[in-house]
Amino acid sequence: MKPVVVSVTSIQRNEQGQELKMELVSEGKYYRKKGTQYIMYAESEITGLEGVTTIIKVLDNGNVVLVRTGKMQQRQEYWPGRETHSWYDTPLGRLPVTLKTYVCRSTLSDGTGHIELGYDVTIDGFASNYNQLSIDVQEDHA
Repeated sequence: MKPVVVSVTSIQRNEQGQELKMELVSEGKYYRKKGTQYIMYAESEITGLEGVTTIIKVLDNGNVVLVRTGKMQQRQEYWPGRETHSWYDTPLGRLPVTLKTYVCRSTLSDGTGHIELGYDVTIDGFASNYNQLSIDVQEDHA
């Protein structure tokens, strides 16, 4: 495992065009296993996900899988041009999630690079929000 610094910028846009932007910088770990690259980091109070670990998997075909573990469980798969279905497990119960991915790009290589995701997310059949995630990963030389 290689120590990295993970910078995540998230922009959520609702159906009325209102935007919510969040930024997170966290220490993390990078490793590669059987052609898949992994980035692992702890969420913070800022994201409302304190106590949750996020793992981003960049598959060898370029698609991305996001897994969250801890006080809340989640798995999201980003396949450009496809709709995927998953669950969002919270302390209050399980909610169905539908993602429609428009953008899924990665230049991640050996613990350094950029991941860009653009997708609609619908939770429990309610209003759909467009989300943009921009993830920068760099080696931590500290």
